[in-house]
Amino acid sequence: MAGGGFVIFRKDTLGSDQPLMLALVRHDGILDIPKGGCDPGETKFSAAIRECFEECSISLDSNEMVFSDLPFETEVLNVYCASTEKVPMVTSNPHSGVLEHVSYKWVGKEEFCNNCLTYLIQPINHFYSCHSNSYNI
Repeated sequence: MAGGGFVIFRKDTLGSDQPLMLALVRHDGILDIPKGGCDPGETKFSAAIRECFEECSISLDSNEMVFSDLPFETEVLNVYCASTEKVPMVTSNPHSGVLEHVSYKWVGKEEFCNNCLTYLIQPINHFYSCHSNSYNI
């Protein structure tokens, strides 16, 4: 599956000793990011934007993108970064009707990495490190 997703920081925690990231909680309790595969003719970045809206009702604006010109590329998807003050809302996918996540929470890096899909650990660490360097955390 080629696709895209977002590591999203809560804007009011940037610069603090523990920036918080949006974790979508799956039915099995595993933490996830808004992500998914590309539709026909769609770029990975466009898929990431669409999936973010479909999975947590956040429509990201260009001023919320962080390091978006430098995605973290894994074998299965490109991961981008954003920071927002918007409040997520987990709902059923508007196209399929499937509820992919049961809730969300804002978590620190350690909690996220200790309970997420293995292939998300590297992009989470990467963007957390980028933010830490930007704010001298």
